[in-house]
Amino acid sequence: MDRASPLPSTSVQNQTVSESLPLPFLPNELVVEILSRLPVKSLLQFRCVCKSWMSLISDPYFMKKHLHLSTRSTHFTHHRIILSATTAEFHLKSCYVSSLFNSPSTVCDDLNYPVKNKFRHDGIIGSCNGLLCFAIKGDCVLLWNPSMRASKKSPPLGNNWRPGCFTAFGLGYDHVTEDYKVVAVFCDPNEIYSECKVKVYSMATNSWRKIQDFPHGFLPYQNSGKFVSGTLNWAANHPVGSTSLWVIVSLDLHKETYREVLPPDYEKEDCSTPTLGVLQECLCMNYDYKKTHFVVWMMKDYGIRESWFKLVSIPYLPNPEDFSYSGPYYVSENGEVLLMFEFDLILYDPRDNSFKYPRIESGKGWFDAEVYVETLVSPMKH
Repeated sequence: MDRASPLPSTSVQNQTVSESLPLPFLPNELVVEILSRLPVKSLLQFRCVCKSWMSLISDPYFMKKHLHLSTRSTHFTHHRIILSATTAEFHLKSCYVSSLFNSPSTVCDDLNYPVKNKFRHDGIIGSCNGLLCFAIKGDCVLLWNPSMRASKKSPPLGNNWRPGCFTAFGLGYDHVTEDYKVVAVFCDPNEIYSECKVKVYSMATNSWRKIQDFPHGFLPYQNSGKFVSGTLNWAANHPVGSTSLWVIVSLDLHKETYREVLPPDYEKEDCSTPTLGVLQECLCMNYDYKKTHFVVWMMKDYGIRESWFKLVSIPYLPNPEDFSYSGPYYVSENGEVLLMFEFDLILYDPRDNSFKYPRIESGKGWFDAEVYVETLVSPMKH
């Protein structure tokens, strides 16, 4: 008599049942809503799932939706900070901003800088929608999205450089033409009456072109221009008789016209030369007051002088070597401020006047820093 065939195991039964059931259907709109909230690293992996996902993640509409959600994330989950190490070799690291605020220890990723320059420290010009901009020897720029591992190097500026000359750069976005632009203000302090020549690099055309000179009699400081509300803003020096005024010169990136933005009514006589920054997409002004405090003003409504308000005044601890704060780089929802002091990142909490140093694994000593957002914006697609 034939032996009865053994019953299939439970796992085999489950496999048979699962193979017979159709996959749950998700409307495309729901797929878009889910994927657009994921980090870039996951999306780059998910491009390999199927052709439709590859097409979706590469779509310009999806890229803009992901960008919008990432930049406005309430818990800054997509914000990272790039750090340039104070080593002889040019070395870049990156970590999540949220980890610096919330974790006892932060792990940094090593970044593979696209330009091979072992012992040349390229300066960080700024960031815009996930793109980082670096100045290479003052003659060209690199646009780089480290999250996408994509980059583009501009052609040379071709300015007639000589000792004493410098170029003040700025990175921004033209919302009308949907183009990323780098502005280069070439200054020659040797020529007292000469104008500062200005060129604009378009990522779309990968070329430089001349525009109207920097306003007559205004000389920008060597700091980078700050991008706010479609404009680039430079701190500048304006000689008037035997004195000079500290002013803010603004360039509209689409109209390519200049204007002066008025600063708040601040303690000019007792402070250092102010610098500009950007926090929460607002223009900021920072300075040392009597070498006892670091003061940060914020312009809530761009271009409206009455909207300036004093955001925070950070005390200096006993400081025998006369270091100054750098930044601020970020302000959390509860008001904590991320700065740099003596080549280390530091957090200041105005609620109890306390300081703490975020612990970063395998990293210490930073020369420069810039906050950027993880996005799908690629310099190669323009």
